[in-house]
Amino acid sequence: MDQTKLRILSAAATLFDQKGYHGTSVRQIAEAAEVNAALISYHFKAKQGVLERLISYYFETLFQQLEQLEESEKDLLPMERLEGVIRLYVTFQSEHAATTRLIQRELSVESMLAREVMTLYISRWKHGIAKPIEEGIAAGVFMPVSVEHVLLMTASQLIYPFLHPQTVREVYYLEPASAEFAEWLLAEIMRSLHGWLCLPYNQQK
Repeated sequence: MDQTKLRILSAAATLFDQKGYHGTSVRQIAEAAEVNAALISYHFKAKQGVLERLISYYFETLFQQLEQLEESEKDLLPMERLEGVIRLYVTFQSEHAATTRLIQRELSVESMLAREVMTLYISRWKHGIAKPIEEGIAAGVFMPVSVEHVLLMTASQLIYPFLHPQTVREVYYLEPASAEFAEWLLAEIMRSLHGWLCLPYNQQK
């Protein structure tokens, strides 16, 4: 994607996060991106097109990284591959916090866009975590748990700090944008996954 489009998407992500989608105008996006408003119409048709492209670019970038990770770690043990996926998701969400928050807000509202995002992207996001868990269960190194339950608990841990950063800061006195928080979050999610999935050593195949 060319730099002009990236500037527009970056500016839109920040403004949508600060002012909300409906509180942001095309003119404001153009001013923040330092481009002519006509360019936004040319590249994205309208503000809705900016939102849709912002979401698709976010997930396309994430899934490209996920595919590369899965290929590079295909010979590792299931728990090692699972940790790699969780680390990628935590890091990616930290680096794209405004867009992450925007997407999760959009998913909280019943709409055609939310249904499309769930169908096109969230199922793939979920599968990234599910795959090493299912393979670990099949190999006999993970307990035969309800994968859906584990996925739901893991998703809640992954998403909440980025959806509610102000609550995390002002109620829990933690800084969700920091590298230290990302490392702590990764460690705690993996601690939970070990507890849910790992068989006692003498029961492993």
